[in-house]
Amino acid sequence: MTRISPTRAVSRARPALPDVGAMLVLVSAWAALTAGAALLLGALAPPTGAVGWIALGVTATLVGLALLSGLRQVVIVAAAHSRWPRSAPVPPPIASDARVALLYPTADDFRADVIQRSAAQTHPGTRTVVLDDSQQPEVRARVEALAAEHGVEVHHRASRTGAKAGNLNAWLAAHADEVDYVVVLDADQEIGPEFVAAALARFAAHPEAAVVQGRIRSRGGDTSFARDFSGLFTRHADTKLAARAVLGLVDFFGRGAMLDVAALREVGGFPEVVMEDTALTVELERRGRAVVAAPELVSLEDAPVDHTAFAVQFGKFAEGALQLLVRSRGSLLDPRLTVLRRVDLALELLIPVLAAVVPLALFAYAVVAAVTGAAAFPWQLGLPLAVLSLVPLLPEALHRCRSRGLRAGLGFAVRASMLYASVGVVAARAVVAVTLSGRARFRITPKERAEATASVVVRRRALEVVVAVLALAVAVLWAGRPEIATPFVVIAATALAFGWRDAVGERVG
Repeated sequence: MTRISPTRAVSRARPALPDVGAMLVLVSAWAALTAGAALLLGALAPPTGAVGWIALGVTATLVGLALLSGLRQVVIVAAAHSRWPRSAPVPPPIASDARVALLYPTADDFRADVIQRSAAQTHPGTRTVVLDDSQQPEVRARVEALAAEHGVEVHHRASRTGAKAGNLNAWLAAHADEVDYVVVLDADQEIGPEFVAAALARFAAHPEAAVVQGRIRSRGGDTSFARDFSGLFTRHADTKLAARAVLGLVDFFGRGAMLDVAALREVGGFPEVVMEDTALTVELERRGRAVVAAPELVSLEDAPVDHTAFAVQFGKFAEGALQLLVRSRGSLLDPRLTVLRRVDLALELLIPVLAAVVPLALFAYAVVAAVTGAAAFPWQLGLPLAVLSLVPLLPEALHRCRSRGLRAGLGFAVRASMLYASVGVVAARAVVAVTLSGRARFRITPKERAEATASVVVRRRALEVVVAVLALAVAVLWAGRPEIATPFVVIAATALAFGWRDAVGERVG
């Protein structure tokens, strides 16, 4: 792992004794919801035999955790739309001689136009650096052409280890003494000319800050998928930033933010994991350094170009979350982190795990019930799971209801729920991959649409189709109830539907 030299000695004081408060809060809430789910299952669908009761216990445990995760989403949406203070007032501009670098890690996804516009900052001490990991000769040539024509710096590293975090650390290892702050941006991300000056004003107003995190907005793009869902991704980011400002849990989002280089040195640079943003947030909080929300700092990035790109992005998140969940399990007992931070961290990282295992658990329960002659999984317990899964979609759905009418809002809610249903097998594949290999892979989100042919649509979703066929075979041949394979049939059908819409370029809504 690449490390950057510290500016001062890091304290080696003995860590405080573990604080079990967060664990107690989390486990108590989980136990209460699990007990409620178990009682309801036992009353509405009483098992017959020992296997049925074991299945009930496992299913109730997972349902309780899923309910807890859903209630967390309710808190986030409610906090984002509350009247509580979300951030300090926008600070006035300041005179500063700070040295700042805009860092653009790229890997065959270079965008010269975006970098040129972002480089035109009003703050005079700003330099722009492309951290180029591109492998394609034509892309590397375009990077060098930009450097020659517009004075943008280019940095190539000797080894591509550590993914994005390793790329950033490699530059910092060589140049950290030359800058006071860095702005981390994705290859397609654009900032306005006042971004650096406004971020420095935030730092001046918040001496405790290690990161100033701005708002991230998604461009509509020129594909039906991007036009339809860019608003959802923007609303997600806005809700997350606003809610975390209210709750005192602001995260570094991995991009669209300015970071204090001295603070980075204190923690040895960016943690070289797939979710380096969350990992860095935790390491900074352990040292009493804050991430400050700055909604006046706005950056623009591309929305996923199609469903294939979205699935790649979600799969990366799922692998990274599981990797970090395993690595950060000791954080739940770390008294240097607030109880709220530890509980939130656990539930955030469990989201893709639950997306993978809950459909499988419900299917397994239904199979056991069918084989043993017990009642099917009760809809009364499935209803709250379904309702809570829709909570993150509410802000954008309500916005569309107000701006375009009730029909448009409801139609969007259906499509968005289908979108997240379609990646259940993607999440499961990620969980299996990380469990077997012990590592997560950093994937670059595709910037071009997948080939628009029926064969490509089916081939790219072959895993979902195979899983659905296997589930149907088990449901029919073993349990005699084809309807219990519905979760996996829905996953395959929605994935194919989005793939077909992308292929034919049809715009819905």
